[in-house]
Amino acid sequence: MALVLFSCLALLYLANYQTQSSLREEIKVKLERESNFALENIDRFIYERLNDIATFAKDGVISKGTYGKSSATANEINQRLTLFSKSNPLYLNLSYFDTSRIRITDTDTTAYILIGQRHSYTKYWTRVAKEAVVLDISFSEESKQAPVIHFASKVHNQKGEYVGVIVSQILVSNLNQLFKSIIEDETQKNRKLGVALLDSTGNILYSNELKNNKLQEKYPEIDVLNSYIKKQTKQHRWLPNYFESKGKVFFYIKDNGYEAYRGQQWILIMSLPKEVAYKDAEDLRTRLMLTSIPILLVAMFLALFFGQYFSYPIITLTEAVEELEKGNLNVNLTVQKEFGGNRKDEIGILWSHFASMASKLKFKMLEQEDLNHELVNINDQLKVKFDEVQLKNEEIQSQHEKMSQQKRHLESAVKEIEKKNKNITASINYAERIQSAILPDRDYIKSLFPESFVLFKPRDIVSGDFYWFRKMVSPEGDELIAVAAVDCTGHGVPGALMSVIGDTLMYQVIVVERTFEPAQVLRKLNNGVKKILKQEDVHHHHNKHDGMDMALCVINKTKMTLQYVGAHRPLWYFQKNVFHEIEGDRITVGGISRRKQELNMHNINIHKGDTFYIFSDGYTDQFGGYRDMPARKYSPSRLRKLLADVQPHDMPTQGFILDNEFELWKGSESQLDDVMVIGIRF
Repeated sequence: MALVLFSCLALLYLANYQTQSSLREEIKVKLERESNFALENIDRFIYERLNDIATFAKDGVISKGTYGKSSATANEINQRLTLFSKSNPLYLNLSYFDTSRIRITDTDTTAYILIGQRHSYTKYWTRVAKEAVVLDISFSEESKQAPVIHFASKVHNQKGEYVGVIVSQILVSNLNQLFKSIIEDETQKNRKLGVALLDSTGNILYSNELKNNKLQEKYPEIDVLNSYIKKQTKQHRWLPNYFESKGKVFFYIKDNGYEAYRGQQWILIMSLPKEVAYKDAEDLRTRLMLTSIPILLVAMFLALFFGQYFSYPIITLTEAVEELEKGNLNVNLTVQKEFGGNRKDEIGILWSHFASMASKLKFKMLEQEDLNHELVNINDQLKVKFDEVQLKNEEIQSQHEKMSQQKRHLESAVKEIEKKNKNITASINYAERIQSAILPDRDYIKSLFPESFVLFKPRDIVSGDFYWFRKMVSPEGDELIAVAAVDCTGHGVPGALMSVIGDTLMYQVIVVERTFEPAQVLRKLNNGVKKILKQEDVHHHHNKHDGMDMALCVINKTKMTLQYVGAHRPLWYFQKNVFHEIEGDRITVGGISRRKQELNMHNINIHKGDTFYIFSDGYTDQFGGYRDMPARKYSPSRLRKLLADVQPHDMPTQGFILDNEFELWKGSESQLDDVMVIGIRF
């Protein structure tokens, strides 16, 4: 009776559990299907916008840029942007910036848009240097502090040169249309379905439960959601998941991207009150309980009736099983009288099979005893093999200890090398601070030449290139400024030591000895380097080639004249946008040369707006290229063209463009030499 009652209750519980589980799973599957559909719409929407901005950037007019011989005007670019904007009303506005983040033009003409102003260094500007097309969501002044999706793409001209950036803006509120099919579903309204779209930090991008959807507002259940996401991250997997909190059932899923777009780690989360979500399951459980009571009563009655009929034969059979369990294999298995002798029902058949099983079991036990004897013999053989293996293991362990000892010696040697390398690096860093202190301060240079720049990029921590600025007064009372770009032999620590020697000698010759004629300065520097390095001493022949190349200018600001002397380094300048070049003499300051060293001094009259450049050879000798072109040197001709293209810009902008061009050209190649370019506009 107890068994029947227990079985009925167990079946009732199992049916109830399986039914509720099926209903709950059906709810979760529906939520997952709807969320997948919504996220796919969002990802497809983002993918299409990214394709749009990449297509805009390749337009024939926009890709010309705004500087250079074949550049487009701001009005031409604005016409193209306006045409794009009209073709898709989703765009709030379209903007074009040059490589310095200066806004050139914009389709929005409100007071919030400042043409000609430099844009702040927001997220997509930090990423656009490394990625061709980027996406960013933030608050924008252009949209009056509404959350905006920015789509930004680099613009390259036909030569592959980076000339600008195009940016489109779309209000985040436009995403609401992608949820329309779910929110307007009447069945979901009756079930109080909550839908929210979150960014990767948990900020709400969309919610049908909040009156104000703001980007900086966190999702109310973000702490619980983060705990589930953190658990999945530790397990190195990400699957749609469910959880219950504060009387609600939540389903969340991350975006998977669409085609080439890999997603933004956004999270879509849906919620339902538990009493609404599981109402069908509760109703079904009530009906099941009411139905099961009559079934339970009938089962109990049948159990009483059939129990008497089957219980006594089963007890007798159980006693025989207990004897077999005790090891009595000779138990009497003759058909008992209480089974009726000729009884052909299930009990009689069961006894017959039991007797056959006991007979076979006795036979198997005898077979097992024989097998046990064989196993004993096998175990003895295995023990011998085990002893042999143990001996081999001891030999292997001995070899392992020797290898461990060798490993410890190697690790000790590696640590010693790392320590010495750290000390050397620390010394070089200290030398870099000393060299930085020797070089003229940038504010001092600005006070001498407000329109100027110095591009200085050492190959290693310290540099063999150095620049020299000094303001003086001639005996006649004229205001003089000496400017030099010096390229010493070597780079790194050897080059830096030569730069200290050069800086000290220039101070001695120009400031202390008051030598103002450039040719005379270079002669004294040449003699000073030879004397310090003892290059004319036969015992120091190993350093007879050490020295420095340099371009030296002495500018008379009172008379507006410039005197120039060069040792292997030229002077380039633009007068009325016409390029001029004066090549340096084929001599070196310092070193032993069989050629007679002759210096030619050049005098130039300066006019307002003239631009002068002196530089080392590191910029033009750098290997690199654009896109898939083979690696090659940048070359002086390419630098001349770049300087001609940037003449409309002020000098700080020119320095920024030259720096950006150098890094773009270098790409993944290593920097070959120290780089220095000095530009001055009068």
